[in-house]
Amino acid sequence: MKQLHHSGLPLYLDDDGVMALKPPLNYLGFGRKSAGQMAVVLPEFTEAQRDESTYDVYRGLSFAEDQERLAADQYQYDITIIMPGTIGKERKKTSGHYHGYNDTRRNTHPEVYEVIKGTAAYILQKSPDFAVAPKDLLVDDLIVAVVKEGQSIIVPPNYGHCSINIGDGPLVFSNLAYKPCAVHYDTVQFYHGMACYIVEENGQLCVRKNHYYPHIPHIKFATVKENPHLGITFDTPLYQRYRAAPERFHFLGHVDNYVREIMGMLEYQDDLFPLSQEDA
Repeated sequence: MKQLHHSGLPLYLDDDGVMALKPPLNYLGFGRKSAGQMAVVLPEFTEAQRDESTYDVYRGLSFAEDQERLAADQYQYDITIIMPGTIGKERKKTSGHYHGYNDTRRNTHPEVYEVIKGTAAYILQKSPDFAVAPKDLLVDDLIVAVVKEGQSIIVPPNYGHCSINIGDGPLVFSNLAYKPCAVHYDTVQFYHGMACYIVEENGQLCVRKNHYYPHIPHIKFATVKENPHLGITFDTPLYQRYRAAPERFHFLGHVDNYVREIMGMLEYQDDLFPLSQEDA
């Protein structure tokens, strides 16, 4: 087993993508999603892959001495492992969801993701009306953000999102989330996934539009930037950053004054992936 050094925690991963942790680190729960359980959001699901593992989630990791602070802030630290490979042509991913609105009803809650091992693509789609009937959904911004090992991203408020493994081995990433935040899966399931997919064609990663959506905006691409003011630096693991300065993550529960700053952490790029031959 190899230690996951970018986590800053006593975490280890075996060759099959199974994680182990050493005391006194503890976790509260574990979940696993197979391809069959995700069939509704997989454009090329086949019965032959029904039992194939797509991703695991370890929920509520913490040291005992941090539990009181995490509880007071109402935060939870989790780790997700997405297996390598494809379902059909699509790269393995999480199910995708939207976050619920904050108390002011002006914005949805953000979330911090940190890539511990591998390379991730995060599909971010802004849908102001995601909470209404799914058939009336409007996506007015669509971003594919690439995050490398050791980097972090803040999922912007008002953006639905899913995580995709675009590397060769298991993708391991952590998240720091606001526990009272509601999570909505129905709209993503209604449209059989996010507004675009990451697929393999002729050995190359491509972006394919999801034509279940009535309108798909121009797809933008981005990498990520640091923001020490919001606790996001690439030289220290997320868990350690939170321990050292928990007040910097105040935006998780109170985002209204931070929206522009969070959006400014995306560095827009020329096309990082070509369009699928189906859309070219």
